[in-house]
Amino acid sequence: MAALFRAPVGLFRWRLGWVLGGRLVMLNHVGRRTGRERVTVLEVLFFEADPPTWYVAAAWGKRSDWYRNLAANPQAVVTTGRRRYPVTARLVDTEEAVRIHNAYVRNHPWAARLIGSMIGIDLVHEDPTRLAGRVPLVALHAEAGVNMSGASEIAPVVTTRAETRATYDRIARYYELVEGFWERRARTAGLAALSAGPGESLFEIGCGPGYSLVELAQMVWFGGRAIGVDLSFNMCLLAHRRLDRHAVGATGAVVQGDAVGLPFPAGCFDAGFMSFTLELFDTPQIPAVLAECRRVLRPRGRLAVVALSKEEPGTLMQRTYERGHASFPRLLDCRPIHVDRVLIDAGFTVVEERALSLWGLPIAVVVAETPGG
Repeated sequence: MAALFRAPVGLFRWRLGWVLGGRLVMLNHVGRRTGRERVTVLEVLFFEADPPTWYVAAAWGKRSDWYRNLAANPQAVVTTGRRRYPVTARLVDTEEAVRIHNAYVRNHPWAARLIGSMIGIDLVHEDPTRLAGRVPLVALHAEAGVNMSGASEIAPVVTTRAETRATYDRIARYYELVEGFWERRARTAGLAALSAGPGESLFEIGCGPGYSLVELAQMVWFGGRAIGVDLSFNMCLLAHRRLDRHAVGATGAVVQGDAVGLPFPAGCFDAGFMSFTLELFDTPQIPAVLAECRRVLRPRGRLAVVALSKEEPGTLMQRTYERGHASFPRLLDCRPIHVDRVLIDAGFTVVEERALSLWGLPIAVVVAETPGG
C-alpha cells in the first residue's frame, strides 16, 4: 500500500507528472525538525488561476506531517505537470474551508466518497463546519510574478540528497579534471573577496576535494581554524589528504555533513565560504542552508558565496545552459539562482558584489554579513 501512495512521487521526479493531470500536485517542503526536504503528493480540491492558488486537504487531520511542517515553515514549491512554482502556504479558516469542501463534494462526488471511505469520514454527508475542523485545508499561493503560462523563475533540482551524495562519491577522483580547472578563477575571486586573516575561525560548505580549504587554512594560520563540510565521504577523504599534503593539517579539518543541519554550535565562526554549492540545493532548501550559516556565524560574521547567477534576460550561454539543465538535470546539477536576493531574504546584508563570466555564463561573487551584536 505504501508503494502505491509513493508511486506518483516517482512520476513527478521523472518529469511525468503531466500524466496525472491537474488534480494532483507534488509539494516540496522543509521538515520542521530536521530541516531536510520532504515530498508529498496531494489532491487539489480547488484551484484559482489569478493568482495561482491550490487548495489541498490534510486528510489525516492536523497531525499530518506535511501540514505541521507548513505550519512551521510556509515556504514550499508546488509541481504540477512539468512546471514548478514557489508558493507560500496559508492555513484556511473555517468559513473558507466550508466553501471549498462544498464545491469539492459537488464537483467530484465519486472522489469524495472514495477518499471518505479510506479515511473513515463521510465527506458527502458530514456537517460542513465539523468537516472543516476534521479535515483542515491549506491554500498554496504562488509567489508574485509567477503565472501559469510560464515556468517558475528558478529551475528545480530533481536529485535527492542521497542521489547527490552518491554522484559525488562516484566522481570524486575525477573532479579535479572535470570541474577543478573550470571553477578556479571564480573560486579565487571569492576567496579574495572574503579576505580571511590570521586567527579567524572559518567554515566552507561543499569543500569538495579541498582546493579552497587549503587556501583558507593558509589564510588563518597562527591561531586560526578552517573546517570544511561536504556531503560526500570520498570528497572529505580527498580534502583530508590534500590538507596533509600541504602541511596545513594543524589549522584545517574536514567533517562529513549536510548543510541543512551543520554539525557546529551557534556563533562559533567568524566567516564562511561556498563556491558553486548553494545552487545545488533545491529552492525550498536554500533558506534552510542560509539559516544554518547565520546560526553558526558570530554577529557581523561574513559569508562569501560564488554561484551561477540568474540574470535577466540572460546571455545566450545562460539560456542554453538552463535548457540543458532542464533536459539533463542529473548531469548539469547546478542551475543559476538570484544570489544576492536569497542572501537578503535570509537576513544577511550584502556588502560586496562582483560579476564574472565563465564562457558566457554569469557568475556572482557576493560577500554578506550577519546582523551586528
